[in-house]
Amino acid sequence: MPITFTEVDYGKVDRQHDDAMVVRLAITNFNISQILMDTGSSINVLHQDAFTEMYNNKDRLGPVDWSIFGFSGGEIKVRGKIKLPVAFGTHPAQRTIMQTFVIVRVPLAYNGIIRRPALNELGAMVSTAHLRMKFPIRHDVGEVKGDQEKAAKENFSIGAPDPWVEVKRGEPVEELEKVPLFPGIEEQTVQIGSLLSRKPKTDLINFLKTNSDIFAWSASDMQGIPSDVAVHKLNVDPNSKPV
Repeated sequence: MPITFTEVDYGKVDRQHDDAMVVRLAITNFNISQILMDTGSSINVLHQDAFTEMYNNKDRLGPVDWSIFGFSGGEIKVRGKIKLPVAFGTHPAQRTIMQTFVIVRVPLAYNGIIRRPALNELGAMVSTAHLRMKFPIRHDVGEVKGDQEKAAKENFSIGAPDPWVEVKRGEPVEELEKVPLFPGIEEQTVQIGSLLSRKPKTDLINFLKTNSDIFAWSASDMQGIPSDVAVHKLNVDPNSKPV
C-alpha cells in the first residue's frame, strides 16, 4: 500500500508548531509514554528510570564498553544494553520488532528515544508536520500518532541519585603545601602543589604574597561590589510575606 499524508492526517494538530514527534509505545507489554521518534542517530535509548519501573534488575543488562555523546555535549556513561520487543501501531494494523536499547541516566526530557535503525526496519515514514508516523503492514498501513501536548512539556525523568553507581570523590593528584602570606599569621595561608620545581614555586609564592590583598579572610574584608559589575537578586514575588 502506498504511504501518503493528507489534510485528514493533521487531525487536531495545531499546524503552527515545531514540536517533536513524541509517542506512546508498548515495550515488552509496558505502555511507555514520552518516547521521542528521532531520525538523526543510530542508537535507541531508554532512560534508566523507565527501565527500573519495568524490571528493577540491572542483571538483565548486557555489558557495554563504550560511551555516547550528544545530550549535553559531553560523554555519557552507558549503564548497559538490552534487547526488547517494541510494538508500533494498534491492532490489527500493528507490528512488533526487536530492538536493542542502551540504558542511560542523564537529564532527559523523554523516557526513551527510538532512532533510525528501528524506523528503517519498519520502513516507516515520519511527518513531523502531521506529528504522525506510518509504516507498511502486508496489505495495510499502520500508524503511530504523536502527542502534541506532551511534546510541548519539559518533563525531565531524572530525579534521585543513581543507586547503581558507587560515588567516588575526586582526589588531588599531588600533595598540597601550605604557604603563609603574612609573617606570624599561620591561619591566613594558601595551598600550592608540592611537585612544583624550585623556580616556578618561588615565582608563584612571590606573586601570591604581592597580591595578598585580593584574599578575603573574613566578612569584613569584603568591601562590596559595585552594582554596575554584579547584582544578586532573589526571584520572589514581592507581594509574598517571608516565612
